[in-house]
Order: sequence, then C-alpha cells, then structure tokens
Amino acid sequence: MTPTVSITPATAAASPTPTPSATPTGVASPLAAVGAPPASAGPYVLGLVNASGKLVASVTANTPSDFGPVSDPPLTSNSDSRLYFEDGNTDIDYLTPTGQHGVAFTIVRPAGAIVAFAVSPDDTRVAVAILNNWDSYSPPYTSHMYVMAMGGGIEQTLFDGSGASTTNPLTWPIGWDGDNLVVAQAFPVNFGGPAPGPDTSPCASYGAVYCAAQLRVFNPGTRAFGPVLCPGGTMSGEPTAAGIACTTSGLQAVSWSGAITAFGSSDPGPCMLSPRGAVIACPSDLINGNTYVPAHLFRAGGVVQPIPNPDNAQIIGWIDGNDVVVTTGLDAQGLAVENIVTGKQIAVSLARGPEYFLYQEDGMIPGAL
Repeated sequence: MTPTVSITPATAAASPTPTPSATPTGVASPLAAVGAPPASAGPYVLGLVNASGKLVASVTANTPSDFGPVSDPPLTSNSDSRLYFEDGNTDIDYLTPTGQHGVAFTIVRPAGAIVAFAVSPDDTRVAVAILNNWDSYSPPYTSHMYVMAMGGGIEQTLFDGSGASTTNPLTWPIGWDGDNLVVAQAFPVNFGGPAPGPDTSPCASYGAVYCAAQLRVFNPGTRAFGPVLCPGGTMSGEPTAAGIACTTSGLQAVSWSGAITAFGSSDPGPCMLSPRGAVIACPSDLINGNTYVPAHLFRAGGVVQPIPNPDNAQIIGWIDGNDVVVTTGLDAQGLAVENIVTGKQIAVSLARGPEYFLYQEDGMIPGAL
C-alpha cells in the first residue's frame, strides 16, 4: 500500500519574497538552469545563466538524505518564470531570475521514498510522484502520482501503480505540455542488471529524465497514457518544448504529439533537440578511443553543419535557438555558453561540484515542454 503523502503550504524562508504568484512574471530573455551536483547527500549549487554567459542568480540547497547523484530523478523543475528545487527532505524552494528565493511548498516524504515533481508553466499547479523501492533489485515498485494547486489543498490522484512484477514501471512527471503531463517511466531503476522489456540498459538516458526507459504523454483529465515515445531507451539528451531527440531509427525529433521528423543518420550523443525543434546539436566525441568526430548540427532532412567547438567542449543543454551550455576541459571541469554558429564560448562562473559529472543542465526558463 502506498503511504499517504500530503503537501501543505509553507512560508517563504528568510526572504522578503512571497510564495509564487498564480500569474508568472516572465523573463527578459531565456535562461538555462545549471547545477553542480554533489557526490552524495549534502549541499549543491544551482544557477540561472543567460546567453551572454552571465550568472543572473544562484542558490545553494541541500540534497535529500537518500540522494543518488546519477540514478535519481532531477531535484529541479522549471516554470516559465522560476526554477524550483528540492532543499532537504521536506522543502521545495524557488529561485527567480532576480535572485529572490523561498519555500514554495513542503512535502511529507515517506522514509526511503524518492520524490519527483513538475511545476506547470504558469506556476499554478504541481504534479508530484512518490516512488518507492527505487533502488531495489526486486519488486514491488510503486508510484503514486498526483496533482494539486501550487499553494496546497486537495490532491487529485493521477496514477497509483503497484508493481507486483517488473511489468509495471515506475512513473514520474518531467514537465508539462499545455494541460498534459510528460512522464518518464522505468522498470526497476538499478544498476545490477538489465531492465525487462525492450530496454536492456536501465540508465540508457542521462539528463533531465535520468534513468528513464521511455517517455509518454499523460492526460490528467482522462488519466490516459499516450503511446511510448522513443522506445527501448533511445532518448538522447534533454527534453525541450519541441520534444526530444531520439535514435530509434537514425537521428529523429519526436514531438510531444508523437510526430516524428527525420534528421539524418545517427551521431554520438547525447544529441540535443533545440527548443523550437529546428536543429539537433550533437557534441564532439571519440569513438573507440581513437576516432574523433567533431560536433555537428543536424537539420530536418539530413542537412549537416559543423559546429566550430573544441573536442573537449560537450553540449549539455540549450538556452535558446542559437546558444548552448557546454562543459569544458578534459574532465568537464569548466562551464561555458557557446554560440552554435560562431563557436564563441563565454565562461560561466559557477562553483563546481565534487561529483565526476561536475555540471549538468537542469532545464530552461521558459520551462514549458
């Protein structure tokens, strides 16, 4: 039986900023949310970066006590005007582009459970999933997903799945597409062996969806799941408003409506679909340790355009249609914004984390999928 979970309104923490309003304030220009995750539970740093490489706001928070830096769902969610993030075991905080921050709401987290959440673009609703037995090698695995008003109140249960066998996946929200949710699904999320079904790699996807085996669109009104998008662990890179890059058959863009656009042959990944779906950016890479493949842009129909970036700059996400966030250095110890046309890089000053994956992108503002 899934433990009862409740969310209550909270007062902003030591900040003059009130809790998020129902009407988003918007942002002057698109921003990328970037993070420096810790190696385990402890402090972590988040920042908002614009296309000029300026860190417009940053904050330090505490990870939940049972945090896993690579295997767990993201600690963050983006609306069209704010970044939301977990701060310890109970608080979901927010950060605005002006640097204001406070507690948006609190969670009663069952012992050992993993929490995933997605805030609607207009800051009015939040979908929450409580995932039990996340790191276990054997079932049952349970997902309890619900939606509620941002300020708290009645929880509408969306999905309550009990996995008596490995055929029932864990399910959690990663974003909103209009009034629909985009959800990630995974069979037992562990590293001890293959997942059942078509996906033979439990951690086939890194980034915002982390160890998801597949994505689907979920209608909260009808509680109906759409078809599987990018089946078999073929997702590539971060989801954006346009959809996600997929390598099911060559390099493709898959929209949230399920439309598929061919972008040509496959390329080393993770390849990133731009926010408007016009291009897919693929990083430089070494194949088998000795064959260098330079970074490229792929356009619909297979048009390929080289990106003049060095082989040690790896794309981790988009800011807008012309600028991406990259890690730099052989061990990804630096962070920069790069223009995909000119190749110009602007260093970003954000404290690095101790984990091997020193930086990651945590989505964009505006944050609607």
